[in-house]
Amino acid sequence: MALVLACGTTDSTGEEDDEKGPDLSDQDLTVPRAAGALEFTEPCRAGKRLTIAAVGDVLLHSPLQKQAYERGFESLWTGVSRIVGQADLTYANFEGPAAAGVNSSGQAVRDPGLVFDNAVYTSYPMFNYNPGLIPALQTLGVDVVSTANNHAMDRRSLGADKTIEAMKEHGLPFTGTRPSTEPDAPRYAITEKNGFKIGWIACSFSTNGIPDPKKQVLMCFTDTAEIERTIADLKTRTDAVIVTPHWGVEYVYTPGKDQKDLAKRFINAGALAVFGGHPHVVQPWEKVTAADGREGFVIYSLGNFVSGQTPMPRRASLVLYLGLTKDGAGKVTINGVRYVPLTMRSWTVEPSDKAENSSETRNLVETMFGKWNAMGSTEALTTTPSCR
Repeated sequence: MALVLACGTTDSTGEEDDEKGPDLSDQDLTVPRAAGALEFTEPCRAGKRLTIAAVGDVLLHSPLQKQAYERGFESLWTGVSRIVGQADLTYANFEGPAAAGVNSSGQAVRDPGLVFDNAVYTSYPMFNYNPGLIPALQTLGVDVVSTANNHAMDRRSLGADKTIEAMKEHGLPFTGTRPSTEPDAPRYAITEKNGFKIGWIACSFSTNGIPDPKKQVLMCFTDTAEIERTIADLKTRTDAVIVTPHWGVEYVYTPGKDQKDLAKRFINAGALAVFGGHPHVVQPWEKVTAADGREGFVIYSLGNFVSGQTPMPRRASLVLYLGLTKDGAGKVTINGVRYVPLTMRSWTVEPSDKAENSSETRNLVETMFGKWNAMGSTEALTTTPSCR
C-alpha cells in the first residue's frame, strides 16, 4: 500500500522535508472573513463555570526536536505558558508517536536518549518524539491530548502501544487510540475539573497509508456510527462531550463539505463542541444549533501550535478559549468563546502581540475570527466580557 505523506517542511539546515502534495499557493487562497462577533444565547447565566483552552498540532520537525533536546521542550513555548495555563482545562493534538526505542519499521531497538538520531527520533515523513515531551506538555498546562492523527502509526503498532504506555506512565489522558492487545478498550477520555466532567473523543481521517490491522486508531469517516454511539453514551455520563477530529485538506483555509456535515452529525449526536485539526492553517469557527435546539461550537482547524513549517500561514494560530456554564440542574451550555493570536517564530511560539514581525500572522487570524472575540496576551481571561 502506498504511503500518503504529509506534514512536511524545510528546516534551517537545508534538510528537505517537503511533501509532494497538491500544488497549493498560500498567497492565492482567500482567507474567510468573520462577519461579526460569535455569541451564544445565555452568556451571563448563573452557575459554575469552566474555561477550556485548545491549541493545535504539536508537530516537532527536526529543528524543534534538536532544540528541545538541547534546551528543553519548554523553549518551544515559554512565551505562551501564561496564556495557556490560565484556563481550567487545556487540550492539544499530539501529532506523532512518543515511542522510546522503536525505529521506523516498528521494531524495538536501543534507545539513544535525548538526541535527534534520525533513526529512533525522527522528523518528516515519519515522526517520533522522545517521551519527555509528555511531562513537558503537562508542565505547560495540557490536561488531555488527541493521539488520533495521520502520523499515529508512524512507528507501527508497537509505536502506538509505546506511546499509550508513556501517556499512562505520566498520567496524561489521551483519546483516539488503544493498545494492540486490548481490542475492546475505549478510545475516549474523561477529565474532571472544577466540578465538570468532560468526555473527549478523537478520530483521524487517515494513517498515511500505514496499515492499522488491529484498529488501534479511531477513524472519523469510517467509524462514524461508533463515534456517534460513543457520544451518546458519554453524554449520559459526563457534563459535556468534545470531539477532536483530524480532517480536511492541508493548507486550505476553508473547510470542506465533508467536515461541515460530519461536525453537524457530531453535534446532533450530543457533542457540545468540535475542535478540528490537520490542515496546518487555521479554519473558521461557527455556532451550530442541533436538531434539539442545543447550541454547539465548531472550530474546523486550530492550525499548528508548534511546528517547523515556515510559510507564514502555517506559523499563524491561536489559543482558543471555550467557556462553559453549569446550572443547578446540571445543564451545561456554552457562555462564550475568546482567542489569543499566536505566531511561530525562530522555533518558538509567541503571542502575536509580543512577537516581532508578526503583523501578517496576526492579521490572518483576526481576519478569520474577527476582533470582537480577540484577547490581548496580557488580558485577564474571561469568555464573557459583557457580563462584567
